[in-house]
Amino acid sequence: MNRTWTVLQQRAETATQEAQGAVQTARSKVTQLEASLAHIEKLKVDYLERYSIAQKEAHSISDNIAYRRFIDHLNGLRHRVMVQLSGAQKGLEATQVALAMARREQAKMEAMVEREARNDAAAEAKKDQRVLDETGIRLFNLKS
Repeated sequence: MNRTWTVLQQRAETATQEAQGAVQTARSKVTQLEASLAHIEKLKVDYLERYSIAQKEAHSISDNIAYRRFIDHLNGLRHRVMVQLSGAQKGLEATQVALAMARREQAKMEAMVEREARNDAAAEAKKDQRVLDETGIRLFNLKS
C-alpha cells in the first residue's frame, strides 16, 4: 500500500488542527474586545451620569472640563476598540474560512485513503482469485 495518501491525510489533519487553534485565538480576541467595549460603555454611562449630577450642583469650570475631557477620551477609546473589533471580526471570518477549507481538504484526503484501501483490497482479491484459478486449472490438468 502506498503511503502517499496517508501522509497527505496526516498533513491535512495537522492543518485542520492549526486552523481550529487559529479560530479559537481569533474568537477569544473578539470576545476580549467586546468585553473592553462593554466596559468602556459602562464607564461612559457612569461618567455621563456623574456629569449630569455635577451640572445640577455648584461646581467649578475645571471639574466640568475634566468630565468632558474624560468622556471625550472614552469616546476615543471606544472608537479605537471598535476599529480593532472590526479587524478582529474580519480575522475571525478569515480563519473560519481557512478552517472550512482545511476540513474539506481533510475529508478529501480521508476519501482518497479509503479509495486506496478499497483498490488495494480489490487488487488483493483479484490476485487471490487468479491463484485459485491457476490451482484449479492445475488440478484439472493433473486429473486429466
